[in-house]
Amino acid sequence: MKKQSCVLFNAVVLAFMWGLSAMTEAQPVDAAITTYGERNTNAPEELGVFAFLIGKWEGGGKTKVADGTVAEFGGVTWIGRYILDGMAIGDESHASAPDGSPYFGITFRQYDEGKKAWVVEFLNVTNSFLRKQVNANSGSVTVDGKNVVIVSEAPNTWIRETYSVESNDRFTYSMDLSNDGGTSWNVGQIEMYFSRTE
Repeated sequence: MKKQSCVLFNAVVLAFMWGLSAMTEAQPVDAAITTYGERNTNAPEELGVFAFLIGKWEGGGKTKVADGTVAEFGGVTWIGRYILDGMAIGDESHASAPDGSPYFGITFRQYDEGKKAWVVEFLNVTNSFLRKQVNANSGSVTVDGKNVVIVSEAPNTWIRETYSVESNDRFTYSMDLSNDGGTSWNVGQIEMYFSRTE
């Protein structure tokens, strides 16, 4: 009886694994599943400001640490997708923190045509918090040539993020901080470079 149970258990496990394998192979055929989503033809023109992020990017950079030193790092993956029926962009970043622990965050970017304003929010999955960066009442998104600049205006700390789009296959990112409402900036708190891999 014990041998029959073992054979039955193995058969169930094999059937389950075969089913998972078949599902995985079948996924690309499913129109509901895409790698990077598709932009909705009714999406606001402004969404194109961040369209350069669509795809997969690899890179690294440097950051200022609390003790005043600068830590260099690599192994950062940035993946951008059209989401919410192609009306917004969700881009995720995977990296290791300076102490080697894993880091994961997602930024959601949407242009609200009714309010003529951006809504940009960052979900720090690793540390479990949401940072509201830009909305109709606070912060800004500006385009200056090949640079896209996001300024988020929290009560105690302003954050300025600059995306410099060098080409279709390369961009740099930097983050500056201000503790005096944008009068002065601690420049280069984080600096990263990325190359497109997909």
